[in-house]
Amino acid sequence: MFTQHLANGITMLPTTERVLALTFDDGPDAEFTPRVLDILRGYGIRATFFCLGSQVADNPFVAKRIVSEGHLIANHTWSHPHAADVTVSQLLREVTNTSEAIAEATNERPCWFRPPFGELTDDQAAAISKAGYKVAFWTVDSLDWSGIEGPEIVANVVPALDNGAILLHHSAGNVAGISDALPYLIEVCQRLGYRFVRLDEVR
Repeated sequence: MFTQHLANGITMLPTTERVLALTFDDGPDAEFTPRVLDILRGYGIRATFFCLGSQVADNPFVAKRIVSEGHLIANHTWSHPHAADVTVSQLLREVTNTSEAIAEATNERPCWFRPPFGELTDDQAAAISKAGYKVAFWTVDSLDWSGIEGPEIVANVVPALDNGAILLHHSAGNVAGISDALPYLIEVCQRLGYRFVRLDEVR
């Protein structure tokens, strides 16, 4: 059985404050992740990056930049498998190898995990929790991974904004639209009175 509503997982931040969590999956790469980091730095915003171990191994200096600029780095497995395609032990190996790659590149060991495609079996979820990871899903999917342009990304997000919403974006892959969408999205959210936080900044 697959589930997105786990005892140890969140789909929203536990708050009534007017805050949002920007999250970015699938990086770090050498093209889009630095662009996203440049934009976030320009606005003074901190976000959460769910990184693939294979990408960290290929781009350790970008991973290090994520941490050095104040963002939260988190685990998104090594190779982005569907939950149905891996056993519990295989998933744990993916997660462990990714955390080791992140620690080697950044001296930070992640404690947050997001399963690829938002998929986990009950047994996998229990094992991830036992391994000490907090699981984060999302409230709003921007669909930026599909290659849509900036205005479409913004249109997918803004109508669904709510206090404590976790916004799903990507910083690698077919995501050329994120460079145009992100500044506008940030400014719209700020005009609406929202501020941005890392996942670990709301208890």
